[in-house]
Amino acid sequence: MSESNHDQNQQDAKTQSLAQMPVAKDSRYWLSLEQWSQDPEFQKLAEKEFMSNPLNESDAEDGWARREFLKLMGASLAMASAGCIRRPVQKIVPYNKQPEEVTFTVPNFYTSTYFDGSEALGLLVKSREGRPLKIEGNPKHPMNKGATSVRAQAHILALYDPERIKGPLHNLLNKAKTNRDTISAKWEDVDSAAVKQLNKGSVVVLTGAINSPTTRAVIGDFSQAFGAKHISWEPLAHEEIRTGAKSSFGEESVPFYRFDKAKVIVSIDADFLGTWLMPTTFTKQFSAARRDIKNMSKLVVFDSHYSLTGANADVRVRIKPSQQLAVVMGLAHEIVVKKSHGKFAGNGSVKSALESYSNVASQLAIEPALFSKIAEDLIAHRGQSLVVAGGLPTLTTHSYDLQVAVNFLNAALDNDGATVESKNGLPGLTASYLDLFELMQNLNKGSVKTVIIHGCNPIYSLPASLGFAEALKKAEMVFYTGDRNDETGKQADFVVPDHHPLETWGDAEIGKGLYSIHQPTMRPMYDTRSFQLTLMTWGYLA
Repeated sequence: MSESNHDQNQQDAKTQSLAQMPVAKDSRYWLSLEQWSQDPEFQKLAEKEFMSNPLNESDAEDGWARREFLKLMGASLAMASAGCIRRPVQKIVPYNKQPEEVTFTVPNFYTSTYFDGSEALGLLVKSREGRPLKIEGNPKHPMNKGATSVRAQAHILALYDPERIKGPLHNLLNKAKTNRDTISAKWEDVDSAAVKQLNKGSVVVLTGAINSPTTRAVIGDFSQAFGAKHISWEPLAHEEIRTGAKSSFGEESVPFYRFDKAKVIVSIDADFLGTWLMPTTFTKQFSAARRDIKNMSKLVVFDSHYSLTGANADVRVRIKPSQQLAVVMGLAHEIVVKKSHGKFAGNGSVKSALESYSNVASQLAIEPALFSKIAEDLIAHRGQSLVVAGGLPTLTTHSYDLQVAVNFLNAALDNDGATVESKNGLPGLTASYLDLFELMQNLNKGSVKTVIIHGCNPIYSLPASLGFAEALKKAEMVFYTGDRNDETGKQADFVVPDHHPLETWGDAEIGKGLYSIHQPTMRPMYDTRSFQLTLMTWGYLA
């Protein structure tokens, strides 16, 4: 016998002897009280637990022999195959007639438009094999010029969200609308119930901000047909800017600000680079004005909290929220009264109104020379300066006065029509808290029978203390067009799912006279229907 075989035999003998040695068990760990107390019955069962071995003929008397095990397994496999339903055969085959625009491994790009209730952006949607994959800004769009926001990029996640409802739903609510049982519904049943309810009158259409002229026209025709009232509401309504513009310019609209044309910018709690109004577009404009180091614009920020705009400021002054109006009036006093600049310099009533703001610098705890220098920079760049203010809760006297004061200061600096385009405002921003509060009052009085909610989730966005959810329960029937059965959807009688914007055609009026088209990048994934077609269907059936 060779030396290698001898060593192998010795190793096998050691392994066999080790396998036959009893394994010492740690008595500190046990699975049951019987094991801990070493019950005789338990010990007997434990010794026989693993004795049966289907692969060992000698264990046939205690368990299954190998041949019997193979026979039974073969028979069970045959019976299982005979009882199964044959699945349809699906083969991976190439296109019989490949579309001209599709090339494997090469993505397609589609232009589209995104609107988040405050800001509209031109998009470039990357698609592969009929499935959109990535959203970026359209570099040829005149507003955002290739820039995009995180909201727009995350917009594609809503398309593939597994919680999207697959078709219309019917919430079976009790009389008090405190409990519900949700079931699937057919479009014919939804349309029939809607037409029957709409014919009763007292209809209100509650939507988010709509910048689509086509959608506004459809809602207008629908409202005229059923005598309905259309209300627009958004959590960030910018209502104080609109009402201030109406008092100042005679037109109730949110102006369009041109940060790219401004050489000196003064922001009073308006985080236009982060959250205020149109941050993506404003960031693109602001960066363009700062590109030339020799002629870059100057940014002065009066901040009550550290914002993204304040972080990019050349001069940042900390203030209290209660001092916002004083900042604007103090600058107006410096410009109109002290410097005698502008068309209001000879107006006695204006000087009298500004006289009480002659010592604002000391109130702000800043150097009077610095405050005076900011006013001098604004005067030196009249027609090329810009003053904006925000950061206040809407529908307060203070917020309204602040916007009127800002409009006055821009007018005194000849900025109106140059860096402040009040006549070319943003037509889609018409949301109103006042109209929403009026709707709640009418619901509580019982004068509203039917509510159609589209493009907003007020029960989630509004504070519960306002009582919107309780007021909505007093309507006879509620239709909700969300893409999921969310907080507002659960209070509605019918959830009528709308297409995702990437699944349908549409348009947008981003600025006055500036129109943008968004096109579908794929067919609707589920049994949904566009909001516009839903209104037209109900109008036709009625």
